[in-house]
Amino acid sequence: MQKVDIIISGGGMVGAVAANAFSAAGFEVALIEAGEQTTFAEESPRSLRVSAIAQKHLDQFAVLGVDTFLYPSRLGPYRYMTVWDNGSRGELDFSADTQSNLGAIIENTHVVFAAQQRLDQLPRVHTFYRNQITEFKQTERKVVVQLKAGDELQAGLLIACEGAGSPLRKEAGIEVRQKSYQQRAMVAYLEVEKAPQQSALQAFNLTGPVALLPFGGNLFSMVWSCDEALVDSWLEADDATFINGLQAHLQRDFGDIKLLSKRAAFPLQQMYAAQTVKQRLVLLGDAAHVVHPLAGQGVNLGLSDVTELVQQLSAVNIKDAVNLDRALRKYQRRRRSEVIKTSELMSFLHGFYRIEQPALSWLRSAGMLTINRLPPLKNWLLQQAGS
Repeated sequence: MQKVDIIISGGGMVGAVAANAFSAAGFEVALIEAGEQTTFAEESPRSLRVSAIAQKHLDQFAVLGVDTFLYPSRLGPYRYMTVWDNGSRGELDFSADTQSNLGAIIENTHVVFAAQQRLDQLPRVHTFYRNQITEFKQTERKVVVQLKAGDELQAGLLIACEGAGSPLRKEAGIEVRQKSYQQRAMVAYLEVEKAPQQSALQAFNLTGPVALLPFGGNLFSMVWSCDEALVDSWLEADDATFINGLQAHLQRDFGDIKLLSKRAAFPLQQMYAAQTVKQRLVLLGDAAHVVHPLAGQGVNLGLSDVTELVQQLSAVNIKDAVNLDRALRKYQRRRRSEVIKTSELMSFLHGFYRIEQPALSWLRSAGMLTINRLPPLKNWLLQQAGS
């Protein structure tokens, strides 16, 4: 039986970054990933699933050495963000200070690749690819897991980073509260002739938001949230019809827009786990919470989970049941508060901008214009990004 400090199940974005972060904090880590180790190259075809990583998390990537394996030519740093409401005159403009960006748009597989590559350099991280946990048992002082390949591991803590369908969460009997938004997010790559440079753009519509996320030059990733009943017709439409529909949902003159990739769509939902800690099991990222992507907060919330958990455990002997329980309770309390605040705000905005009433249109317009004139409030909103 191999003994480590922490076992992480799931080597995706949150899991692989968590393994790096706990190793940097002095813990010995075992990472279990069901799939192959992720491959990526500067010339790899572009993946349709992307994330807007907040600058504070990019800074953490640099501290951990993960950024060493990111290809600059495949990143989309952005310094500006413009959000507008097509049902009113409301608009918000954000900009970074003179020395940094607001964040960067990165393909999900690119982040996973970089984090996993960095793990290969860390002697106190043990990776088990093409493997998974088939059984786990907890006692007051330890967790023991059985792997599909036959290995048995023991640790002081087990972390589930397996995504929204987390098997460990289900095996632990942790219930979830979830609802479907009855929408899917359509994604594709576009060439946009006249879009502002280094700017993330988002238009609110009665049918859902449309975001254009910059990858440098005229290349943008589109994320168009659309009602379930309409998605298939847009996916099956010819390119000209699709672009005309997109422009109608943007209502801004960005010049000629061309499709550069296939189109795909994925369902949108909101989900909370009833608890994110159960004895020596902790849920991180989508295993604990799923939010609407209209502000790009999903992966940022997961990365903030990692930061908070590392902070709470760094001064604790994880074999000490009493101190570990105290630290995990504090972690759960802090993160649950932040996650619910962000998730419910996203859900509220999603519904608020779908109501077609003159009084609410006026309220939306007045609210956005007022916020736009108050730098302290705008700065507070920016600080919530990725919280």
